[in-house]
Amino acid sequence: MTPVDPSDIGVEPLLNDAIDDDGNLKVTTVDSVGAASHRSVINVTATAQEITITTGKKTIEIYNAGGNDIYYGGSGVTSLNGIPIFSNYMKVFSNVKSTFSIYIVCASGETSTLRVVEYA
Repeated sequence: MTPVDPSDIGVEPLLNDAIDDDGNLKVTTVDSVGAASHRSVINVTATAQEITITTGKKTIEIYNAGGNDIYYGGSGVTSLNGIPIFSNYMKVFSNVKSTFSIYIVCASGETSTLRVVEYA
């Protein structure tokens, strides 16, 4: 087995504004995260569905537990213009406003399963 070159690994920070004005990486420590709560599994189809955050929550984690890619974006999201969340990958949105809203969709003829966890 060939060793992995660390420079080939992309790391996406968990914070939306992950770099401060001095160029330093901001980190959310585990002890600052509140209680987790899960939501019902969402079946994603080729029709865009809106996901909002529950009142009182500040972080939302979405996990693509299905076999096809899921795409997210604004209300007009499609598989052609959305940002992909590949199968068995997740996306975390931290420190979001109470008005947080994204839309999710699969490509035409495909479906997938989305799991959602929120944190206070």
